[in-house]
Amino acid sequence: MKSDFLIALTQLAAERHLPREQVLGAIEVALASAFKKDNPASGQNISVTLNPNTGEVSVFALKTVVETVEDSDKEVTVADAQSIKKGAELGDEVAAAEPLPHNASRIAAQTAKQVVLQRLREAERD
Repeated sequence: MKSDFLIALTQLAAERHLPREQVLGAIEVALASAFKKDNPASGQNISVTLNPNTGEVSVFALKTVVETVEDSDKEVTVADAQSIKKGAELGDEVAAAEPLPHNASRIAAQTAKQVVLQRLREAERD
């Protein structure tokens, strides 16, 4: 049985005559923008991945491996980095999982909507 998310994703891709992966990418970018909008002070480099089959959302913050953490939003110790990615060394960047926000502000939701629409329009032009 297909998830509602997968059905909606497939329908939107068909209506816009775009590959499903391109629509999925637009949604991922939009969710990352919304996350940043709700957390503007953190300044994190955020990426979002969506599982198209389940609709599961994962949020990751790109952090630099350092000896001593000065900014926990952007840096991680070697020991913590190695628990995320085996073999991580000083200067490497690792994608640390972030907790999903349970609610988004109205402004963040509007931002996500605008980013999706903008990305889809750009894709249709190409």
